[in-house]
Amino acid sequence: MILCIADAITYKKNGKHMKKDFLYKAAEMLFNRFAKKDAKQKWLSAQVKGNLERLYPFSGKEKIREYYIQKIRFSLLLCLIGVILTGGMLLAEILQPVVKENKICRQGFQGNMREVPVKVTVGENMQHELILQIGERIYERKQIEKLYEEALDKLEGAILGENEGLERVETDLVLVKELPGYPFRIEWESQNYRLIDAEGKLQKAPVSEEGEQVGLRGIFTYHDFRAEYLIYIHIYPRTLTKEEEEKEKLLRAVNEVERHSRESEVLLLPAELEGKKLVWSSGGNENLLIILFFTVCGAGTAYFLKDEDLKKEVKERERQMYLGYPEVVSKLSIYLGAGMTIRTAWEKICADYEKRDANAVKNPVYEEMKITCQEMKSGISEISAYERFGKRCGIQIYGKFSTLLIQNLRKGSTRLGALFKEESQMAFEERKNAARKAGEEAGTKLLLPMMMMLCVVMLMILLPAFMTF
Repeated sequence: MILCIADAITYKKNGKHMKKDFLYKAAEMLFNRFAKKDAKQKWLSAQVKGNLERLYPFSGKEKIREYYIQKIRFSLLLCLIGVILTGGMLLAEILQPVVKENKICRQGFQGNMREVPVKVTVGENMQHELILQIGERIYERKQIEKLYEEALDKLEGAILGENEGLERVETDLVLVKELPGYPFRIEWESQNYRLIDAEGKLQKAPVSEEGEQVGLRGIFTYHDFRAEYLIYIHIYPRTLTKEEEEKEKLLRAVNEVERHSRESEVLLLPAELEGKKLVWSSGGNENLLIILFFTVCGAGTAYFLKDEDLKKEVKERERQMYLGYPEVVSKLSIYLGAGMTIRTAWEKICADYEKRDANAVKNPVYEEMKITCQEMKSGISEISAYERFGKRCGIQIYGKFSTLLIQNLRKGSTRLGALFKEESQMAFEERKNAARKAGEEAGTKLLLPMMMMLCVVMLMILLPAFMTF
């Protein structure tokens, strides 16, 4: 459903605008409202503006507006999805409440034990929130013989509940009906129902300060297989508050009804307790608030992470320009050596770049050179065009490159070709050093996975050797 919603409100395809959807219009309205309140737009990130103007020199302002509208739109999209999910869960809870007319519908065959949060009103004013354990309808469970011993090792930890160990039991045990990952059906019997019942609930019978020992028998069944396992626990007294005592009575009443109606399709909750009327209703669903909280956090995080994507795009542009520098200088050196002027060589390089495959990836160096070529054709002087080229690139080596071109035009020099040749050789050396450094960094990053693989291999060799002793 979420994917369908996202597809329905998407308005861009293959980089072309299809139409402005309602989310885009809402984001545009928010952007315009902020921009109107703050005419100088101080709330806009200076770094973001600089990066966009560097990537899009002729449409930087429009891109800034579009960029922030897209950020706001994506955040609104996440909020909308969260609200729809929350509303759907709330609507489902309203239309199909867990508790209806003091009844809870069980899961069908092959269902699982589930916890149901409920609210119960005792008498006129007293209200409690309880977690009820609702079991599935009775059915037969499969059991594998060799898994029985493994299940026994995990049984003690599964039934402890809030107790630290079976040697000192002060709160209710969780006598599970099944163990996750094991297909057993487990039934429990208590050797002293005065102290603890078959559900693991401690009774209100007095217990001596020294504690009393009680045996619990777990019966594992599967078709014709039946195995009994006896566990001894030591029960110690615990002082309960008045509210805890009332909750215990409510839970015992529900468990009693639940135990005697396992084959019934619905669980009829008790209507009164000790002469007081009981009114049951569905408990609060904390998942709604959790979804809303993470939706807001996700929308805010996505809004700011988009700036990181922009930074990566700028860094990738700078990397490509560094890699393209030796090639550009080398071509200029060759064309100048052939007798061409700087402008003619520049236009020749741009013309050759235009002849590339239409599907080829754009090179930012040649794109900037095309812009410079268009500026010179539009009437801007060569010196201004080369100076603007160095500023747009925003990289030191291109600033030096444009300075050489400007000095040659102002003072004149016959050594420009030789200078470019030397610059080309130096640039290629720097490129090789950068490639060597990148290879060393890649090798360093591979050390950790290689060490992990070595440890795995050593374990594969050593474990069988130890197991044979």
